[in-house]
Amino acid sequence: MSNWKYYQLVLFTLPLPFAGNVDWAWPLFCAAVFFMLFYELKTSVYPLVLTKASPVWLLLLVAQLWVIIQSLLLDNRHDIQHSLLQGLGLVAFFVLTLLLLITRERIKRAIWVIILAASFQAVYGALMVLSGLEWSFFTEKSSYQGKATGTFINRNHLAGYLEMSLALGIGFLLSQSARYRGSWRQRLRQTIDTILSPKVIMRLLLAVMVIALVLTRSRMGNTAFFASLMITGALALLLMKNRSRATTVLLTSLLVIDVAIVGTFFGVEKVAERLQNTSVEKESRDEVARDTYQMWQQNPALGIGAGSYQYTYPAYRSADVTVRGLYDHAHNDYLQFLAEFGLPGFIVLMLAAGWCGLLGLVAMRKRHSNLMKGLGFASTMGLLAIAIHSSVDFNLQIPANAFMFVFLMAMACIARYTPLR
Repeated sequence: MSNWKYYQLVLFTLPLPFAGNVDWAWPLFCAAVFFMLFYELKTSVYPLVLTKASPVWLLLLVAQLWVIIQSLLLDNRHDIQHSLLQGLGLVAFFVLTLLLLITRERIKRAIWVIILAASFQAVYGALMVLSGLEWSFFTEKSSYQGKATGTFINRNHLAGYLEMSLALGIGFLLSQSARYRGSWRQRLRQTIDTILSPKVIMRLLLAVMVIALVLTRSRMGNTAFFASLMITGALALLLMKNRSRATTVLLTSLLVIDVAIVGTFFGVEKVAERLQNTSVEKESRDEVARDTYQMWQQNPALGIGAGSYQYTYPAYRSADVTVRGLYDHAHNDYLQFLAEFGLPGFIVLMLAAGWCGLLGLVAMRKRHSNLMKGLGFASTMGLLAIAIHSSVDFNLQIPANAFMFVFLMAMACIARYTPLR
């Protein structure tokens, strides 16, 4: 099997074993990525995008160098070294994506693989809810009954995965927008070709994914998706040159059909009810966020060490955190990264992600290729969705979602720099 086929296999299987959030999954996926990258570096001709994207992968490597420094200066070396393996695996995946997605066909194939993987999660999660079977990955669900989780443990993390996958699918549809020209017969023929094309299949799969997103009942998951769609859609209408009327129609239909029809039929009002009934008294996330911020204040420069949160937090846990159980992650990715990496490491990570977000916007503005503009939209929307969601959750601590986030970062670089028309 070729490297390219192994890469597609990894893309599809990442969310399957509890989103990779089990002890054996991280090392397995990282080992697969390391092996593929080593082979690719030996045999490939390095594409232009790899050089152009060097500021991003150099920043990511600097972050891992910072983790090595932490392991030398802090006591909890085992946890830090485990986090270092994860970080290096993500950097390797970023570089591997740049090396492999060098043709239009491969880019489209990778997007389809992710859409199919997300659609499987959506269908499986929805069937478990609607049938009442409530199984996860070969085991009966112990929590979140009545909510879609797919093979994920947490419904919010399935929502995060669907947000990013939906962004890729919407960007793909935008890249396929057609201009109808000629006589009425030619336009009719073009319309029929469109109806019979893979675009319609993609649109149906996106609708299924929106159904599953609503069925997760994730408050911020749904909020992040629709907010990122509206914001990125508005930016696309402002930035994209020579856009077709089909682009505006598609963005409008996504909001109208998905919210007014699909969302309403499958219970978007229940998500709205959860948002209205959210109470500070019933939640401990604010208190945990405050404790995490205080954790950083006591370790501002060096941090507590990457991967050390669950073992360090009990010493900082306040008495007013009333929810029982172990907090292995803060419900705020920003504060957890700040506490674990310290201010220097946090700034480096934010610079890398922010750089890619900017590249996505520039691609929408400056590229002439519809595919590259669509990828710019996809990366911008996906990164923005997780940026919003991460303010109240820990999607980026979950392997499948962390890999997907890095994939979107790589897509932003590809959209901006890959010389395809």
